[in-house]
Amino acid sequence: MAAERRWLFIMTVLVFLIGSAIFALRQPLEFETSALVRVQPPPLPKEFSIRFNWNESFWRSPDLALYVAKRTRISETWPIVSWLAERLVVEEADGLITLKLRGGFAQNVVPDVLAAYIERATEKLTMDMRSAIESESARLHELYRAFESHRQQLVQALTARLEERTLQLQTQKESITKELQELLRSRLAHLRVTEQGATLESWYYRNYLESLLRRLGEIERELDLLKIKGIAAFEREYQRVLDLEERMESIAQAQVEARQLLESWKPLEVITPAQLPQGPVGPDRLRIILWGVGIGIIIGLLVALFSPRRREPSPKRLEINRS
Repeated sequence: MAAERRWLFIMTVLVFLIGSAIFALRQPLEFETSALVRVQPPPLPKEFSIRFNWNESFWRSPDLALYVAKRTRISETWPIVSWLAERLVVEEADGLITLKLRGGFAQNVVPDVLAAYIERATEKLTMDMRSAIESESARLHELYRAFESHRQQLVQALTARLEERTLQLQTQKESITKELQELLRSRLAHLRVTEQGATLESWYYRNYLESLLRRLGEIERELDLLKIKGIAAFEREYQRVLDLEERMESIAQAQVEARQLLESWKPLEVITPAQLPQGPVGPDRLRIILWGVGIGIIIGLLVALFSPRRREPSPKRLEINRS
């Protein structure tokens, strides 16, 4: 019985050893290459609130892997695309991104695959940038229209206020002028040139005349100011119009700068391109075989311990069988 279990254990280990050796030898050679790139954030104007995502999830996105599979003519099946996305290693430090790719492709294909990743990432970042700028430009255009509408309302309100104030001052000027004329006609005989000869009544009318003249001068100066400055005479309210115009000009300038940026912006700068691998880095066939042997030992022990025991016939039954 011990010999049979021993042979079961040995045969199980041998089966797993042979199987793992065949599996390891049939694995294709793996080559690895890497590239170093720098992501250059777009210098957008402050009016554009756009955020770009180029973290690991961006590089591992399925559409990037699908493009790479098509471009390098590897395969367009989903397992290959998923495998590409999972095998890409992304490491970021100090604004630099290191991309590493290891795969069982031909030696000259691995750097082409990584270069295709970088090319597609550049195109995708540019397309995302264009789409984001168009969307943000539409939002800023609506904001510009809202500012323009508000500015027009303020200008109309200030224009109406200017006309109202001008009419009010002209009415006051006419009233004061008429009052002065009547005063001069009715009280001219009572006015005195010098203070010593002035009577109380003439002194009163003299002060009243001087106040009317001062008021008339103030009205004329304010009318001249309104005529020269227009709505700008209302400084505090007009400052709001100027602020709106400055904001509108800033929005228009930002849209122009953003469109110019699309023509010159390069999202990725390749510091170190992908190089042709010097030799294979995998698979680790010895490790695969050792794993197979280890699993075979465990299963062999289980088979030897729990295999059904064969019963040996008793001597009495052997005599009966012989007779």
